[in-house]
Amino acid sequence: MGKNMKQLLAASLLGSVMLCCSLQVVAQDENPVLEQALANGSYDPIAATLDSLVNLNYIARLNGSASGTESVSNFQPSEIPSYADDIYRKRIEKIQTPIPLAYNSQVQEYINMYAMRKRGLTERVMGLANLYFPLYEQIFDQQGLPLEFKYLSIVESALNPTAVSRVGATGLWQFMLSTGKLYKLKVNSYLDERRDPVKSTMAAAQYFKDMYSIYNDWLLVIAAYNCGAGNVNRAIARSGGKKTFWEISPYLPRETRGYVPAFIAVTYLMNYSSEHNLTSVPPMISYFEADTVMVDRKMQLKDIADAINVPVELLSYLNPMYKKGVIPDGDEPMTLRLPTNKINTYIASIDNIYQQQESMTMASIAASGNQEDESDENASLITRMHKVKNGEHLQSIANRYSCSVQELKKWNHLRSTKLRAGQRLTVYVAVPKRSDGKLGMKNSSVKENTPVTAAVSNDATRDSSVNQNLTENNQTTASANPKQADSKFIYHIVQPGDTLWKIARRYEGMTVESIKEINQLQSNELKVGTRLKVAVGG
Repeated sequence: MGKNMKQLLAASLLGSVMLCCSLQVVAQDENPVLEQALANGSYDPIAATLDSLVNLNYIARLNGSASGTESVSNFQPSEIPSYADDIYRKRIEKIQTPIPLAYNSQVQEYINMYAMRKRGLTERVMGLANLYFPLYEQIFDQQGLPLEFKYLSIVESALNPTAVSRVGATGLWQFMLSTGKLYKLKVNSYLDERRDPVKSTMAAAQYFKDMYSIYNDWLLVIAAYNCGAGNVNRAIARSGGKKTFWEISPYLPRETRGYVPAFIAVTYLMNYSSEHNLTSVPPMISYFEADTVMVDRKMQLKDIADAINVPVELLSYLNPMYKKGVIPDGDEPMTLRLPTNKINTYIASIDNIYQQQESMTMASIAASGNQEDESDENASLITRMHKVKNGEHLQSIANRYSCSVQELKKWNHLRSTKLRAGQRLTVYVAVPKRSDGKLGMKNSSVKENTPVTAAVSNDATRDSSVNQNLTENNQTTASANPKQADSKFIYHIVQPGDTLWKIARRYEGMTVESIKEINQLQSNELKVGTRLKVAVGG
């Protein structure tokens, strides 16, 4: 008994989280037409969801044409069949599902809506099912759920992954923000996993299982999905302890009283579409014509679309979770769904996409004035792509390229210090120019993972070898100091504990004042990671 009470309490909390706030939103709505519909009871959110497809231009453009489809029935194109109640009832009884389906006047009303009044929109939804239903079936089968739950998404969102209800429920499965977070769906400025077809369907499946463990009745699970388990519990109590949907229906919110009949109507029509002369309008792309790749850094959908020569709307259509058309970077790789025939093109274009974005980032850095040393007339700023190897971490990579961990994180938009083997990191390095304007390295074709900026560590032996090589290769003069016009120079990266006096002692012929003069320093204070120009030789 104690366990059951805890389950009911948990269900009540979920119910309050999902929809109790909706009444407040309804009360604040300023749409007079909607207010009148709500007041006289004529507003039907299920019909409104279907109607929302009319305003989605990208869905219309990415669907095929109804005129280009062939009917598989014996009806004339404009013919709208109807049947006697007994025929509807017998057909529904033949649908093999563990969900107890029934036929009544409420179900008939929604059959008329989908098959008659809004049949054009229904045909478009049937086409979208080619994109989402195979995914749903795979997940529900793995979770041991009735496959007919896939039809619930039509009632919820009309298979529009960017659908947003009046109360803020979002995505194919219409999760409220708080409920989505309970089921580990991330939402931020760039990402909304309530719009992610895979993750939102997994969350919905888990919700169905949680509710079934409480009610042991699939129709009550569907009702709870709509109005929240708290409302279902109250309806059970007000009905005197009844345990079926039809028995507690009079005590449920009005919307939920129509929600389950709408689900039954959709389930019926998706099984008997040809009998109602309904022909699906195929989408531009189906589930089996798209596949997923992993992305481990921030990317623009527009850049990807340009690189693989597809409309950016198609990528947005396949990846609706990216709210601003940007794949954000995170602690784990992000998914990118692409047309299957473009996967190889994308793989071949990755480096070009990265290079384009690096150029934009480099221009931004130069514009911000944060890289004064690299933009010096005596040095060229170039980018390198570092591929992370097993055992490497940000500090070791920062040491290798003579930069700071914070710079690496900024350049690669990293939020943590966790790295994966094979991950690519952008590194900005400065290569001194020779007097003829060319790069100062003997071999300007620098191999990946090869540091080219002067790195000065606390290891004196390493300092000596690095400085000697760079002194031999760097032919540019330190023009900032006329007295050292014939001197070669390198960059010294300020390390923890460094002072001007220590740095001056490390390089023959340098003094504190000469370092300050060359680098135009106004004080002796140094910041770790700062690049200092140091003249060597004469």
